Order: sequence, then structure tokens, then C-alpha cells
Amino acid sequence: MEIINVISKRFSPYEFNDKPILKQDLNTLFEAAGKAASAFNEQPWRFVYALKSDEKNFNTIWECLVEGNQKWTKDVAVLLITVVKKEFTQNGKANVTAMHDLGLAVGNLSAQATAMGIHLHQMSGILHEKAISNLNIPEGYEPVTAIAIGYYDGEFVEKPRKAITEITFEGKWK
Repeated sequence: MEIINVISKRFSPYEFNDKPILKQDLNTLFEAAGKAASAFNEQPWRFVYALKSDEKNFNTIWECLVEGNQKWTKDVAVLLITVVKKEFTQNGKANVTAMHDLGLAVGNLSAQATAMGIHLHQMSGILHEKAISNLNIPEGYEPVTAIAIGYYDGEFVEKPRKAITEITFEGKWK
């Protein structure tokens, strides 16, 4: 069996065209993210976003990126910061799987985007303290990554991937 296209054709462009993302399409991406599995169904992910057309809020998020990411994201259709809730609501204990759960949600968002002809580029290069202050992120929540979302006109760019034998170990680590 082959890997489905929304996985095999996903990639992260550094260039996007100027076509805006419709709010309803963005909401579809967020709905897909919200369907992800999470420990105790906590759904610890949060997304703080701005459309390019909302210049003030877009720039507020853009300022939270490291300089290298600022260089190529100034004109993307949507910028967002991913955030996790660090503790479980039900018992106040540390949610050690919050980052994992966020990754599942972003995976869903990414697959849905690919299915809709939308691309995204995930970035670890953010200014965490600036994101907390600029975006009014409350205590108990932590900014994690940024994502640029938009349309791409270029060709699919396949990046090399590690062999399955490099990333899997049957029985124990080898």
C-alpha cells in the first residue's frame, strides 16, 4: 500500500503567493486540528493567528519570529503561534504529553491544508518571551512554534527522508 497524498505530497515552502486564505478555509484547518487525539481529551493546543489583511495583529505575531524567519514570512497569508496548556484541567498535574498532543493537532492541520491545496511552513524559531507579552499568553500556557500558511505556485519539492531502519527499532534500541 502507498502512503496517502496528503502525507507524501506535504512539504514546507519558503515562498508563498499573495492569494489570501479565506476565513472559512482557515476555520476548516482549525476544525481538523481540533479532531486530534489528546491525553484525557484535554486538547491542550491553542492557536493565536492573524491574517495578512489584519496588518496590526499580523505584525504583532511577525515580531515574535526570529530574524531569519522574519525575512521570508512578511507576506504570507496567515501567521500563527502554537501554544500549549501545561497542566491538565481535571487535576492540575503537569501535562507531559501536551507537546505531543499539539504535534498531533498540527499534523491534522497540515494534512487538511495539503488536501485543500494550502501549504504551511512550521518554524521553531520564535521569541518565546516576546510571544508571551505580545500575544497576552496567560500563565500556565507556553508558546511552542510558529506556522506560516498560504498558497504556493511552485513545484513539489521532495526532501530526503531517513530510512525506516534509522528511525525504528524492533524489540529494543540498536
